[in-house]
Amino acid sequence: MVTSLLLNESERAWLAGFIDGEGYIGITLQQKKETEAHAASPLYHPFLIIANTNYAILRHIQMCVGGGRLYVLKRGTTRMKESYQYKLTRMTTLLGVLYAVEPHLKVKTSQCTLLIEFVRRRMAAKRTVGRGSRGITSFTEHDQHTYEQLLGLNRRGPMQYAPLPR
Repeated sequence: MVTSLLLNESERAWLAGFIDGEGYIGITLQQKKETEAHAASPLYHPFLIIANTNYAILRHIQMCVGGGRLYVLKRGTTRMKESYQYKLTRMTTLLGVLYAVEPHLKVKTSQCTLLIEFVRRRMAAKRTVGRGSRGITSFTEHDQHTYEQLLGLNRRGPMQYAPLPR
């Protein structure tokens, strides 16, 4: 079941703008060590992160979304302003947020579309390992490919743009 957001259209557009400017839509890879009891299989976890120096605005986003956690980030130097991070990993809530902001995103549209597909595939998958609380793990080449695509889209530095048609 996807968690629906109780946001009007302008609030969804505002949240999308915030994600475009301050957010990160991605997948993290967790590589477990091989033991006698368990194989060393990769685990892919979808997430949304928004970072900012204004704690109150991130708390407001957390309240609007109805989930996620807030973290204090370590400062590089004492001159740096304290910054905070909002992180959402629960797939049902994450999917609701992605659906709500997708039509309004301008910069992170591709990341949003890829993560929606990934989360939908994960939610539809049958549990292959674990005892319920660990969630559904993914081991497919498709998941690896999606992970690599998102890494490329989220890479820092100058982007290679195709020339605009005349």
